[in-house]
Amino acid sequence: MSKDVTKLHQFLHHESVLTLSTHDSEGDWSAPVLYVADTTQDRFALYFLSSANSRHIKALADGDTTAVSVYSDYTGQWQSIRGAQMQVTIMQVDEHETAAIEALYFGRFPEIKALIDNPQTKQEQLIGAAFSKSFFYRVVPSFVRFTNNSDSFAGRVEWQFK
Repeated sequence: MSKDVTKLHQFLHHESVLTLSTHDSEGDWSAPVLYVADTTQDRFALYFLSSANSRHIKALADGDTTAVSVYSDYTGQWQSIRGAQMQVTIMQVDEHETAAIEALYFGRFPEIKALIDNPQTKQEQLIGAAFSKSFFYRVVPSFVRFTNNSDSFAGRVEWQFK
């Protein structure tokens, strides 16, 4: 990997919402999901928790290629525009890997773990019950375009992963 991935990895650790694009018989669809990044390798992986019955998961066969994006909040300054557009493969995490992914995910989002383990309201009970029946999914990039206006206007770096 000849291009430095440090800024991309930092960005992915700082942000928390990934938008997943899919297509099914009803048309195009996008869904925001909370994710956690594992950047221990240059070809990083992102993980999210979702119901197998959700529209975005049902639209994907295990191993399908699709598009996802992650963007920072705009702060009123053009230099704050940062985002990653990716072509990815998404697959359900194998059961034997779940404990490690749970530790990573719930370490980043302890409030989700609290909804599952100790809901305080009826609404939280419903949300927690839905999360407790959900599965973890791995997002693995094959192509990434990272836009970082703090480097330069429309500054972009691209990576192909094999």
